[in-house]
Amino acid sequence: MQLKQMQAVENAFSNKISVIEGPPGTGKTQTILNIIVNAIINDKTVAVVSNNNSATDNVFEKLQGYGFEFIAATLGKSDNKKEFISSKQCNYPDFNSYKYDATKLHSLREELLKLQKELKEMFNDKNRVAGLKSKLSEFKIEQQYFNEFYKETYNDMLNIRNIKRIRSIQVLKLWNECQVLCEQHKNISLLFKLKSIFYYGISDMSFYKKPISGIIPAFQNLYYILKIDELKNEIIDIEHKLNAYNFKEKQKEMTNKSLAIFKNSLYEKYRHKKERQIFTENDLWIDSAKFNKEYPIIFSTTYSLRNCLSNDYLYDYVIVDESSQVDLVTGVLTLSCAKNVVVVGDLMQLPNVIPDKIKEIVKPISDCLDSCEGYKYESNSLLSSICLIIPGVPRTMLREHYRCHPKIIEFCNKKFYENQLIIMTDDHNEKDVIKVYKTVIGNHARGHLNQRQIDEIKQNIIPELGMDKDNFDIGIISPYRKQTAAMQAGLSDDIDISTVHKFQGREKNDIIISTVDNEISEFTDNPNMLNVAVSRAKNRLRLVVSDESNENTNVGDLVKYIQYNNFEIVNSDIYSVFDLLYKDYTEQRNKYLKKHKRISEYDSENLMYLLIKDVLKKKAFKKLDVIIHQPLNMLIHNPKKLNDEECKYTMNSATHLDFLIFNTLDKIPVLAIEVDGYKFHEEGTKQAGRDIMKNEILDKYNIPLLRFKTNGSQERKNLESKLNILLEL
Repeated sequence: MQLKQMQAVENAFSNKISVIEGPPGTGKTQTILNIIVNAIINDKTVAVVSNNNSATDNVFEKLQGYGFEFIAATLGKSDNKKEFISSKQCNYPDFNSYKYDATKLHSLREELLKLQKELKEMFNDKNRVAGLKSKLSEFKIEQQYFNEFYKETYNDMLNIRNIKRIRSIQVLKLWNECQVLCEQHKNISLLFKLKSIFYYGISDMSFYKKPISGIIPAFQNLYYILKIDELKNEIIDIEHKLNAYNFKEKQKEMTNKSLAIFKNSLYEKYRHKKERQIFTENDLWIDSAKFNKEYPIIFSTTYSLRNCLSNDYLYDYVIVDESSQVDLVTGVLTLSCAKNVVVVGDLMQLPNVIPDKIKEIVKPISDCLDSCEGYKYESNSLLSSICLIIPGVPRTMLREHYRCHPKIIEFCNKKFYENQLIIMTDDHNEKDVIKVYKTVIGNHARGHLNQRQIDEIKQNIIPELGMDKDNFDIGIISPYRKQTAAMQAGLSDDIDISTVHKFQGREKNDIIISTVDNEISEFTDNPNMLNVAVSRAKNRLRLVVSDESNENTNVGDLVKYIQYNNFEIVNSDIYSVFDLLYKDYTEQRNKYLKKHKRISEYDSENLMYLLIKDVLKKKAFKKLDVIIHQPLNMLIHNPKKLNDEECKYTMNSATHLDFLIFNTLDKIPVLAIEVDGYKFHEEGTKQAGRDIMKNEILDKYNIPLLRFKTNGSQERKNLESKLNILLEL
């Protein structure tokens, strides 16, 4: 256990109600397990609940990993109870291996106490090192920007000669004193120079002949040099101490001794029982205490806990996980089952979602009651309510972060956690930890779908991350279900694609965030959503944004953070012939089309025609030509393959292909091309139904078809590729 985890466990057992704030990657699940183990050792019962099964499943799986699933019952809703009763009642393990004699047990406890004391000291040192590394990284970046700015102006003027031993704190004092003199329009005094010699060991008096505007940067430069060296040396000293202690082995030893004590307590609890009693569903109600003694850990949702055992049954401890997503009603129901409560969550992660209809019903009631803000159902989770109603509730924030690369989590730390996190992961100066991909200018988002960002992810980002690598582990997150559905349909099944809400509690080596919006909306910019999305990435993070101004947004702050830390901002090279349709390109479009003869009333078709003609200029396609608005009935003379509806549609003189590429030698159709305006051809419209029919008709007569959506991209590449396949080039 880490220091804050230890404190959280102590608070849980010394208070009727306590709160554990668990930012991403801070060992929240491990802390819950430690509370559970300590409760069981003291012969107490525990219920672990959340608003859904995924959070409790995570805790159960960890318990299962240690081989202790036989003391837990996964109940909750009726189906879960039935399944547990019918097939999941575990047999006892061999308790003989759990037994320790009194002398050995006493020795184990003494050794454990000694280890805990040692490790507390080492944890302090480890946290100290993590903080120093974070500071060192910040100072290095500051120094870089300082050098870039001042060395162009002052060059060799930044050096101070004949310096004896001096510390950064002393240089900082000199710097500040000079700054005051500069602001007061005063010169360097003789007293200041003498003090520099005798107190600070700066004997280079020629240095003070420089203008004060040059002296201050010289002190700044010296400060950065000394401070960085001091931090490096301090880190080396503490790490040497930690390495000499063999930290990892000691942690392993502590874990093994703790498990041994816990196993012995289970032996004492179950040793008189030869065979395990098989409970019926009625036993859950009739003899709840007996069942709970046999299975002292109950897993459930907050909604169902009241119905797991008898109505009046109380658990010694109830642990509410992901409490920021628990609404007040089910939260209060859960509290009514508890003698003691541990509320676990994070106010900076996703809150519970209350439908607008429910809010409309509840808000007038809240307003009439004139209740405290913390009691308002429509604006609170269980976690936020408790923090408001009980301001003095014992709260422990788990600060040690073990998941993300420092450069990834540092954004969340600065933006959302007020620099309270202690980042325990290592920075090996990787160059590609975070990147921003900006799509070309244009209103590419259509509602909650942005095909251009999908194309960017498919064509550039996934290949860059390395889909073929052995450690391939990519997740794609978007705020909108429509975007995730489109990506799920168009990308590899090996990639995990979900909304932010479904990704909470999970992690991936690499995360891609698709923001979708042309201009970042309030929904996309929600700080809780952004915090969750960013903190899912362990090793690498990729952010896809539209190239619009998002200055005063949280997403904009992330872009600035990436830029400041010298990570790459990639301007996309994915274009579309239809980009000229956007309002931003009106002038360029008019100029472009003015040079060429218009063949259609629609600019989209004119642009497509010019592209096709340009592609067909290639030597490989010299035998091909294109015709616009080819009537379908002139291609299909024998409609026997068609049903009545298809035949009627085909023979209609208005039914045509937007473009038909054909072989000039034999006039045989090579490729039909359709240009689909997003709105007109949107799924569910009448035209979309006709499109499907046209696809089926052309398929029956073996006429290849290529559709280009006006919100798509890379038309030239896709057309050339299709023609090469058809011509077997």
